[in-house]
Amino acid sequence: MTNKLLSVLAVLCLAGTAQGVVTINEVRADQSGVDNDEYFELAGPAGMSLAGLTYLVIGDGTGASGVVETVVDLSAFSISADGYFCAAETTFTLGGADTILAGANPLNFENTDNVTHMLVSGFSGANLMDLDTNDDGVLDLTPWSSMLDSIALVNGSMPPMANVEWWYGPTVGPDGTFHPGHAYRFPNGSGPWNIGLFNVVGGQDTPGRANTPAPGALALLGLGTLVAMRRRR
Repeated sequence: MTNKLLSVLAVLCLAGTAQGVVTINEVRADQSGVDNDEYFELAGPAGMSLAGLTYLVIGDGTGASGVVETVVDLSAFSISADGYFCAAETTFTLGGADTILAGANPLNFENTDNVTHMLVSGFSGANLMDLDTNDDGVLDLTPWSSMLDSIALVNGSMPPMANVEWWYGPTVGPDGTFHPGHAYRFPNGSGPWNIGLFNVVGGQDTPGRANTPAPGALALLGLGTLVAMRRRR
């Protein structure tokens, strides 16, 4: 029975990575101390080219909502053989990144604010471009041909309070009164988003690898699996 449970968990860890669609799978946007370990991870079919795709983060810029804060052109990259692609910065200490982005703070993930991470194709905009020109929570400009995925890390309720930036996609958070420092999907690629531990030390980060549920969630998943197996007898 233990072997069957482990097999089920293994399938769940791989779920969503072989469906022909690339999705956002994990994000580390904040941590205790200096933010050395910011990264994002995508899940998709092994070897799939990311040509034409761009990773965006939309926040408040210098004060307005809907401002592009991060632009990462993914055209030169592909999903690795294990079904994941992870991009990080030169300060990254966790290992597992498929590419280290050049320059100082190329990800520039903003802390505390509501921010929306997007994976799009055919991006024709630019960094610092205001996409919500009247700050009403609806994008007035969408300079891409299609959106493959999005997730907003939020620190409050919708609609946001006055003078607080909007977000533009499905949400995860808040984590207390802050947006999640770490968020991940489980099952991988297509499952719901979960809030990870804020601290990298002892956290649940799995950059460039399959995500696993928190111990409590794993126990519940195992219990549910065992119950289902017994009912079939």
